Amino acid sequence: MTLKQLSRLLAMLLLAALLVSCGTNTNITKPPADGVLEFGSSGSFEVVTWNLRTFPLSTASVQTIAQIIPQLKADVIAFQEIMDYNAFFQMANLIPNYSAYVYNATSEYRLAYLYDTRSVQVDSVYTIFEGETNPFPRAPYIMDLTWNGEHVYVINNHLKAYGDNYIDENDPWDEEYRRRLACQLLDQYIEQNLPNEKVIVVGDMNDQIAEPPAYNVFETFLDKPAEYEFADMGIAQNPSYATVSYPGSLSHIDHILLTNELFSALATQGSECRVINVEEYMGGWQNYSNQISDHRPLGVKLYFPDR
Repeated sequence: MTLKQLSRLLAMLLLAALLVSCGTNTNITKPPADGVLEFGSSGSFEVVTWNLRTFPLSTASVQTIAQIIPQLKADVIAFQEIMDYNAFFQMANLIPNYSAYVYNATSEYRLAYLYDTRSVQVDSVYTIFEGETNPFPRAPYIMDLTWNGEHVYVINNHLKAYGDNYIDENDPWDEEYRRRLACQLLDQYIEQNLPNEKVIVVGDMNDQIAEPPAYNVFETFLDKPAEYEFADMGIAQNPSYATVSYPGSLSHIDHILLTNELFSALATQGSECRVINVEEYMGGWQNYSNQISDHRPLGVKLYFPDR
């Protein structure tokens, strides 16, 4: 074979290799681990709170979240920041065995629920403090439900955002002042209307619970350890990028508060409270934050004793 023929053969082999490589797809992210989204179980009661950041954040939001929800295996999911009422119901209709409630107390940044119709009986849904926009830009949304004979109230919240870690006692429109007032009113409502009920207060509270009393807006709950417990206090006291609900600022501002009627359930073996790292399912934080939210879902799993 002459040098010219050899050169021609090498060129042909190179072209063939290029053509083959152009038709090959290359995975740029690892496939999701099996069970990475699984949180609930058949014997436990789960409530998840999830700020969906101006839902639908992207054109992929509806379909992607509809695929995620069944894998969570949660009984109740409380949402914040639902902007498109119809899109939320469109998403709910894609999810087998789940039904939805969206409130109309505001025309944007709505609160909403999804619940598993196989395990949860909804007795009623209603708002409280509607029109009191100083403490509650979004009126708290209550779901009165029964799960396996356990009667539970879930109170979904989205408190005022922003602030400067200072409670200005002379400014009733100060962000921290408003969040503190909201917590005080929630405490009073529970004490007066649900004194012996199992109550779970959830939502995007827009503040930290492990802060000094001087500017901790949750003191009304923290001052009553015999009556209330933050199920996620362990996360707040030992925050890390992998465990907080708002990792972009390494802060934990979504919370789950239980009344003392649920203390024994939280203490039962197997019960837990943690964030669900949905970004692992989606191939990384950038994909998740571009398509779904800048908040992770936070969930509590409760095993009731003697059940």
